[in-house]
Amino acid sequence: MKNRLLVTFLISSFCFFGITNAQEDDADQDTLLQKKYEELLESFEYYKSDTIHSKVFALTYLQKAKQERDIIRQADGYYMLSEITEQSKALAYGDSIIMLTKNIKDFNYPAKGHLLKARIYGGKSQFKKAMDELVLSNKYANENENIDQQYKTKYFIALLKEDLGKSLESLESLKSIVNYYGKQFKDDHTYEYDYIKSLFALGSSFNKNKIYDSAYTTNNKAINLSLKSKDSTLYGRLLLSSGRTHYYKDEYTSSLDSILKFKKISKNKPQSIGTSIRADLFLGKIYAKQKNQKASLIHLQKMDSLAYAKNYYFPTIRSGYELLIKTYEEKEDINKQLLYINKLLYVDSILDTNYKQVYVKINDDYTTPNLILEKEHIINSLQKNNKNTIITVGILLLLIISLILILVRNVKKRKVFQQRFLDLYEQNSHSEQEKTDPVTNQISETPAILNKNDTIDIGISEIIINDILKHLNTFEKNKDFIKTNITINALSKEFKTNSKYLSKIINTYKGKSFSNYINELRIDFVVEKLKSDSKFRKYTIKAIANDIGFNTTDAFSRSFHKKTGIFPSFFLKQLEKKQNEEEKIIT
Repeated sequence: MKNRLLVTFLISSFCFFGITNAQEDDADQDTLLQKKYEELLESFEYYKSDTIHSKVFALTYLQKAKQERDIIRQADGYYMLSEITEQSKALAYGDSIIMLTKNIKDFNYPAKGHLLKARIYGGKSQFKKAMDELVLSNKYANENENIDQQYKTKYFIALLKEDLGKSLESLESLKSIVNYYGKQFKDDHTYEYDYIKSLFALGSSFNKNKIYDSAYTTNNKAINLSLKSKDSTLYGRLLLSSGRTHYYKDEYTSSLDSILKFKKISKNKPQSIGTSIRADLFLGKIYAKQKNQKASLIHLQKMDSLAYAKNYYFPTIRSGYELLIKTYEEKEDINKQLLYINKLLYVDSILDTNYKQVYVKINDDYTTPNLILEKEHIINSLQKNNKNTIITVGILLLLIISLILILVRNVKKRKVFQQRFLDLYEQNSHSEQEKTDPVTNQISETPAILNKNDTIDIGISEIIINDILKHLNTFEKNKDFIKTNITINALSKEFKTNSKYLSKIINTYKGKSFSNYINELRIDFVVEKLKSDSKFRKYTIKAIANDIGFNTTDAFSRSFHKKTGIFPSFFLKQLEKKQNEEEKIIT
């Protein structure tokens, strides 16, 4: 503490009052140079947000290393300077690191220099250059078996994939990265920043993949950690990510609140180009949703100006230009409409050219070498066990057998699916007739009123049971089950009962849970409608799902498969084929 106070006093005197005597200047410099590297680094980290103070420690660290001809410490000094300086100088420091360390064997260098340059190039939207650096950092990290650097490289690759529109690939990588840093953070809190940063990236990826609940949970976890952390530099970006999640969930007021908070916080803190552009992009989209065209245009034009000035474009930015084109079309401003059409075409040309090149490079120069390395590890492991030939042959045999088994399984699976379709096609009409009233032609699985001997003791009076069964009977006859967003609470209110009674009666007399009851009614209904209605068969799976009350295509497909053992796409394809065959026979 005394040392830190002394250093602070010396620096403050130097910065604010000036040192007129050269001997005093040398004496103060000598005082700092006498300190240990660890002390200088600690002071640098302590004053990191104050670039004037922190630069003194970084320069002293570098000077001390040069005097002692310590190459690794010199590289550390350049890296410290890169963290507190603007991007062009930081790139030069990265070059210095690489030049110093490229011919030495070290656990961290020169990979650390290449990672530094990759981060800066990525922030400037120079993705091809960033990828070139990542290829080299990956090479050195693998050679040194430096797991941390392997994951840092993997992290930047995941971000590049995200920007390339390969969101699902990025998501899978980020899950493993978060898992790694989460485990490290439990044992070592110096991993805190990396863990929060990876959570931020994962939340953003969940947004891109439309998994909004997971994005919301991940963002909140990262925000809470950031607020508890001494280093809250990521807090603003986390607010922006949270705002994007709210936007995708149609929660525009909450989205606006989060992004405006981010704007306020980041006024005095420099943000990356991409972060600033995304903030204005989403503000423009939010205001458009809120019918505030003037505010929307202000932010979309800011987005365009910054993107154009820095030549920074990414797939999501297209939606901003599309909104500008639409807005000026509505305003009947043909000149502006044409201007942004041309700009969008320019954006597309950049994305199409640059991004394809980078993605090819990711596969050729990153993914493939890593797969080869993994293969080499496997081979080395086999050689160590002196079973290389036997195991290799065994693996090949297993692969061949596995392929045969997969083929056989697929053939059998297709036959099973085909048989299930035929059973459904031939038997469903019969089973439907059994449970359909011949007079009303309505579904009637359970009598509206039960005899006393038919009731089951479930702790509910016979009158209430019969009343609810009567309501259910009407509910089925009227096909109310195809309405969207049916809940047990809403239905129990409609039946003038409580959800507990309704659930018990459905469980007992229908033999299934409430959700299964609703879903199976819908599936029975849609099977018959698809068989009888040729126009309905031309609907997309999504349209069919929406038409019978399902909120998502996935929910419909899962329910259809659970009930019938086949998927709706297969059923439709086979049904169309069957109908065509029957029409040919008739003609």
